Amino acid sequence: MATVLVVDDEASVRAALRRVFERGGLAVREADSAPAALATLAESADIEAVVCDFRMPGMNGIDFYDELVQREPRLRHRVVFVSGAARDPAVHQPLEQRGVPLIHKLDDLTIVVDAVRLALL
Repeated sequence: MATVLVVDDEASVRAALRRVFERGGLAVREADSAPAALATLAESADIEAVVCDFRMPGMNGIDFYDELVQREPRLRHRVVFVSGAARDPAVHQPLEQRGVPLIHKLDDLTIVVDAVRLALL
């Protein structure tokens, strides 16, 4: 069973994603911030994919992704971002430049599971 790290500063979003992933047969670890996620990744070699909110206090998605890739290059193509501001060019353009998927938080969350499954292939 693959393990996904869900990173979001909102507990309700993390809980919703946890339910969707667990129903999809995936194990879930959680982090409430980008720095907490980086610490979790440093301690856990079993994490195979990351789903992360783009806008969080302290460190935005781009800074998190760039740091993640430096520390854990094996996860470069196994990150999916979610955001309520997915249509904002300041959000989607830097992710598109890096080839990282972005899904709107208001879309059906099963799309996120599908995106992670594709990344795990």
